[in-house]
Amino acid sequence: MKFSLAHLPQQIQTDLRHIADFLVRRAVPTQDPRDRYTPSRIRHIILHGCFTEDHWTPDSKLRPGESAYSYNLMVIISAHLGDILPSLENAVAELNQSGKVGFPVRLGFADTKGRIDRKLRNGYLAYDEIQVRGTVIYSRGEISEDLFQRPERPPAATHLARAQGYYDHAFSLARRFLAGAWSYAGRDRGAAALMLNLAAAEAYEALMVVHILKYPPSRPLSSLRELAESLHPELALIWTGRRAAKSFDRLARAFCEVRFRPDYAITAAELNVMFGSVEDLHRSVAHICRLKFETLKTGSLARPRKDGGPDKGEG
Repeated sequence: MKFSLAHLPQQIQTDLRHIADFLVRRAVPTQDPRDRYTPSRIRHIILHGCFTEDHWTPDSKLRPGESAYSYNLMVIISAHLGDILPSLENAVAELNQSGKVGFPVRLGFADTKGRIDRKLRNGYLAYDEIQVRGTVIYSRGEISEDLFQRPERPPAATHLARAQGYYDHAFSLARRFLAGAWSYAGRDRGAAALMLNLAAAEAYEALMVVHILKYPPSRPLSSLRELAESLHPELALIWTGRRAAKSFDRLARAFCEVRFRPDYAITAAELNVMFGSVEDLHRSVAHICRLKFETLKTGSLARPRKDGGPDKGEG
């Protein structure tokens, strides 16, 4: 975590101070006894993305949806997120319409510290990167370099042995679900869709358990996808585009709809798109996990670098 804006041009520093002051003034909730002594519920505002680099350029490391020319913010609030989130979102919209800041302001993350710590322990790793690269632009009270309570990590050799065992179980199960889906594709498309949902969910779980050495809490497919993409944003490419996004929505809903809607129906063409995307997901997960194992064998706990993705025949 950084605490200085000195690496940025003066105009950028001026923008960021204005943004912090504006958000703090606007994040005052409605009349409530809980807020008698707290004029603003914002505890910390952290800048992340390209402007946190010591020598930022348009080629700085970015996450999906980030721009090399935008102020990407994490806002940590004291409590009662539902009460304050609309005010924060309105304030960000006002900033972007005011013409008083040089680049767009994006509210990427807003949450309480307790919930952030819980997400980190359950594998939501976008915050992990922000802890390393983020720059504090406002803080009410003290803030340390280790803001978030990250899970403990064992030595690389121990991690490798445990991760390999988890992977062998979880990814093999994902492959069996996929094989089951193929076996039903020609005679019961609903059953095939349900098994594809399980095949995708288990693949995401295989990826996460290799990294955090425990299974993430049971949750729907969309949440597992969010967890996995917080670690490896490139996985989002599998579902990029209108057809792929629609396919993911149908895939996510299949878990409940196939079981509880007697009129559930899906066309062969829709099912084929699902098969293609889940196959791509399996190839990508196998590739990423292989890179993770190779990295651990060198004694490093670092996240494996991206290298263009798997070959189509891999996995």
